[in-house]
Amino acid sequence: MLNITKILLAVLWGGSISVLAAGQTIKSLSTIEVTAPNDVANVRELDDALSTFSQKVTECAKAGRTREACQCAYPENLARLKTSYAKLIQQHPEWKDQLVSYRYVNKEGRNISGTLVLQNLARQIEMLKCK
Repeated sequence: MLNITKILLAVLWGGSISVLAAGQTIKSLSTIEVTAPNDVANVRELDDALSTFSQKVTECAKAGRTREACQCAYPENLARLKTSYAKLIQQHPEWKDQLVSYRYVNKEGRNISGTLVLQNLARQIEMLKCK
C-alpha cells in the first residue's frame, strides 16, 4: 500500500516541487497519533481511497495517457477520495493541516502502520479540476 501511495504522489503531485522551489517556507507538522478504533477506521478508509485512486491513475499513465486525463478518468474513485477526506476533516477539523499516523492489525495478524500528510492531500485534491 505504501508503494502505491508513493507512486500516486509521483504521478499526481509532480508540480508540488515547484512550490518549494518558489521560495515558500517549509513548516514542520506535528504528528497526530490516531488510536481510537473509529478514527483509525476513518483514516484507513481515506488511505484506501487514496491507494485505489493512485493505482487507477498509475495504470492509466503507464498506458500512455496524460496525467491530467488520468486524474479525471475515474470520477467514482475521485469522489470517494474527496468524500473520505471531507468526512475525516468534518469529524476532526483540527487535523486539517496535520500529519496523521495510525496502526492496526490486519487479517493476517500483521501490524500495519501508515501516515498521511493531510495538508498536502487537501491541496492536491483542491487542484484536481475535472470537467
